[in-house]
Amino acid sequence: MLSLYSRTQAQQLEKMAIEQDHIPGITLMRRAASFSLQLILKNWPNAKEIAIICGPGNNGGDGYTLATLAHLKGLSSHIYQIGPLPTSGDAAKAELEAGALGLFSKRLTARTLESCDLIIDALFGIGLNRPIESPYTEAIDLINQSNKPVLALDLPSGIDTDSGRLLGNAVKADITACFIVYKIGLFQNYGPDFSGQIVLDNLNLSHERLNSLKPLATSWQDQDMKQPKRIKNTHKGHYGQALLIGGNTNMMGAVALAGKACLRSGTGLVKLISRDQHLIPLTQMQPELMCYSSKDFMELVKQIDAIGIGPGLGQDNWAWQCYEAACKLDCAMVLDADALNCLALDPFHYERWVLTPHPGEAGRLLEKPTEVIQNDRIAAIYALHKRYGGVIVLKGTGTLVYDGQQLALCQAGNPGMACGGMGDLLTGLITGYIAQGLNLFDAALLGVEMHARSADLAIQNRTEASLLPSDLLNYI
Repeated sequence: MLSLYSRTQAQQLEKMAIEQDHIPGITLMRRAASFSLQLILKNWPNAKEIAIICGPGNNGGDGYTLATLAHLKGLSSHIYQIGPLPTSGDAAKAELEAGALGLFSKRLTARTLESCDLIIDALFGIGLNRPIESPYTEAIDLINQSNKPVLALDLPSGIDTDSGRLLGNAVKADITACFIVYKIGLFQNYGPDFSGQIVLDNLNLSHERLNSLKPLATSWQDQDMKQPKRIKNTHKGHYGQALLIGGNTNMMGAVALAGKACLRSGTGLVKLISRDQHLIPLTQMQPELMCYSSKDFMELVKQIDAIGIGPGLGQDNWAWQCYEAACKLDCAMVLDADALNCLALDPFHYERWVLTPHPGEAGRLLEKPTEVIQNDRIAAIYALHKRYGGVIVLKGTGTLVYDGQQLALCQAGNPGMACGGMGDLLTGLITGYIAQGLNLFDAALLGVEMHARSADLAIQNRTEASLLPSDLLNYI
């Protein structure tokens, strides 16, 4: 698992390292600068002229220290101070050390960046939590317009450490050198678009210090993927029965996609309830699906292990009848799409469900604008769980999964997933994993990861823009 931390936690760890472990702040700066220099030598071995754009705080101090080390290594370091020079603390010490070698700040212009081989973003780091203003806005614009490679120190300036939202505008980095711990904002919202490759150095902090704070969230890696196990002496009854409800008029394909994904998850029996006129076409589309009328609902649920409702459900009388019948049961459920819109109109709390909203649906569930959800996705998922219970999957870049105790973030996935029907696959996967016996959190986490990683495999032989939800099925 990859551990992800908030701004406050990262600052707290640094403070404890200085005050309790007696590591001087300037020593941490030198370690950060040394790591950054190694990245430069490895990734840009031909770079001779380096432009280091420094801000007034400790991130700028990292920049001054890097300028010093790069100069001693024989590279030509050019420092461009934006805003006031640091006048106290470790950043001021770093500026004096650079000055002792004749490295003084210059005025930044578009022309000064033309001759450099690499730009270092040392403007703000993790401390920024308000919209960027002049003269920093202009400096960021010059960096982004330069067409030069960029190394960001700790965090691309202009990206919020916790939410990954844009604070006006932000530096677009090729590589981000992350210090001490990974910051969660690098992996959600606009963080992945602006961070480039993210590389971590813990600055030689002890294992005990790094583990003294519980991370805000974790993120699965390839080796963490564990699917339900099978034995040789087995049959379909060992792998559960799932019921998927949806596919209203004009939306038969949604429940078909959910059903196919549920089958691919390994579920023993997958049953669908849809409009009567859809039952034969659905069976013809996928003969392994067992298709029923809504009139059969009460008989079907006697043997069902999990219900998924919402894909193509609609909000007419038929949809509401299906939704209300499902919500009267004491059964593990997954709610998506129009089932979430129904829930938003008549909210209630239940512990045995997984809700899978995108930001717009989350906004309706919380009665807030979508931009409020996106500005603080972690606060949003906490609020959703408090109001509705169960497990919440907040979809988007850096999809979050939360059960009231554990928060996980998915790094996988790509922009090709921005296509109608992708969420239907996810509903089918999670429902299938619950039917096979996984607890709600593990089923949601595995479903999200399988969904996103299958999409990443599927674009290896096609463009992102051409990706269709059905392309994921074989990769699942």
